[in-house]
Amino acid sequence: MKIYTAEEAGFCFGVKRALSLIEQLYEKEENIEVYGQLIHNNTVLKNLEKKGINYIESLANLDKNKKLIIRTHGITLEEERYLKQNNVLYEDATCPLVKKIHTIIEKIDQSEHKIIIIGDKNHPEIKAIKSYSKNGIVINSIEDIKKIEKMKSVAIVAQTTLDTDFFKKMIAAILDKIERVEIFNTICDATKVRQEAVKKIAPKVDFVIVIGGKNSSNTKKLFHISKKINPNTFHIEKSSELENFELLNRFKLFNSVGITAGASTPPEELENVKIFFKNLKLDKEI
Repeated sequence: MKIYTAEEAGFCFGVKRALSLIEQLYEKEENIEVYGQLIHNNTVLKNLEKKGINYIESLANLDKNKKLIIRTHGITLEEERYLKQNNVLYEDATCPLVKKIHTIIEKIDQSEHKIIIIGDKNHPEIKAIKSYSKNGIVINSIEDIKKIEKMKSVAIVAQTTLDTDFFKKMIAAILDKIERVEIFNTICDATKVRQEAVKKIAPKVDFVIVIGGKNSSNTKKLFHISKKINPNTFHIEKSSELENFELLNRFKLFNSVGITAGASTPPEELENVKIFFKNLKLDKEI
């Protein structure tokens, strides 16, 4: 089987930065814990757990004997104020590109502009972003736009992992309802290049494997983008999921595979999938 790997796949700058910070603290033997899942990848989280680095879901569960690490998706303005007011020792691993959105919103005159945030309202990144806006509206579909009343002036930001084509579609729909719009394309470059890379590889191969956490926003976007181009697209978290009777039988029909991975997928998972297909023998009965 011919194996093709997307030009851009795996860890992005923000994830590498966060993991590097934690590794430095670990080597210094500092006691640390993470507020929320550092990134949306179970393999990474389990590796951290093996080192005794766990995450908490609520600030009510803070361990005063440990330094707190802020997840890459960021936290709300209220939570940050709580940490400062209570003199909690913490390190901020929020992706700089997410922090940039916080700064953009803070600088907007919100008495003049409504803030529209395009993204998943249940995602921690969006919850954090919305906390910086006094009148923020979160939308994630054309149906959401239809519910918005006509407004004179809005400023628009996007979740960093948004599908770029979806973002353009949403902007076009919003323009019909707003007199004046200021658009900030806050989709990160890592997201853009990974999406463009999967668009290139998906039509060239018989099937595509997308590797990454099932709750990873950027990985799910890669999967959906690829699926539109190549219906034979599969989303897995790790190579062991490929040891599946139904999948193996389907692979017998294919001669080429394209492999990509989300921005929070560790390089070893990407390598394991490549090795799996290099060693795959499909000339015998399965």
